[in-house]
Amino acid sequence: MKYLITLLIASFGILNISEPVKDEFTLTVTVEGVQNKGGTILVGLFDDSGEFPDGEMIDGAEYELRSGGSVEIVIENIPAGDYAVSVLHDANDNGDIDMNDQGMPLEGFGFSNNAMGEMGPPDFDAAAFSIDEDMEIEVTLLYMAGANDSSH
Repeated sequence: MKYLITLLIASFGILNISEPVKDEFTLTVTVEGVQNKGGTILVGLFDDSGEFPDGEMIDGAEYELRSGGSVEIVIENIPAGDYAVSVLHDANDNGDIDMNDQGMPLEGFGFSNNAMGEMGPPDFDAAAFSIDEDMEIEVTLLYMAGANDSSH
């Protein structure tokens, strides 16, 4: 009888074993529409509407461009929360988005939710999404007028 009780207690313990609660997640960003111009794809992850899209990011990644089409970038160890992503195709590797004389971007750019602002970047809320599990998002780059000019 003692053996049976021990076996039941052990079985109950085994049945109640669950996976530990995950508190950090992986975000996979697939960047579509990349033009084959060389340079680097830069991805910034933001958690603060006051910093998005050109302030202090909480994490980021970069990918040295070898061809056009699509690029997959993975950011790991992200705590659960609300975030927004900005993406830049830094064709000349200067770390900035180059603009023409009228203030139009000369390099490809995009944001999570493929959000767009009216006369500039979107606000945080338009680009925001929640992470509470590993997830994948897609961002399609936009190349504005003059972006095909490789003289910059």
